[in-house]
Amino acid sequence: MEHVFVLIVLGALLLVAFVWGGVRLLLAGRELDDESTRGSHRMPLAPSGGVADKVDRRLQQARATLETLVMPEVEEDELGPSAGAYRDRAQTYIVLGAGLIALAASLLIGILLVI
Repeated sequence: MEHVFVLIVLGALLLVAFVWGGVRLLLAGRELDDESTRGSHRMPLAPSGGVADKVDRRLQQARATLETLVMPEVEEDELGPSAGAYRDRAQTYIVLGAGLIALAASLLIGILLVI
């Protein structure tokens, strides 16, 4: 019985993390999507201090850290995303956020079945 309780607590923590991350990504995607509709052919710029700006900075920092570990000979200024990836990041954030929410829903169903 103790093992089931530990699994439920771990599942609940994962559920909260997935929902929090998914909602943040969905909000960032919507924010960028709203910005891209204002300027028709421009790359969407994240408003300073918004959710999308924070997500962009953290993902760029994580990417630079990971690629520096994998390829230490590459300079940090060469690690930027491609133009297409940068332009379509709103859709990427929305898809990843929806995937995390779906994963959280699946986890919730599993927790409810265990209880």
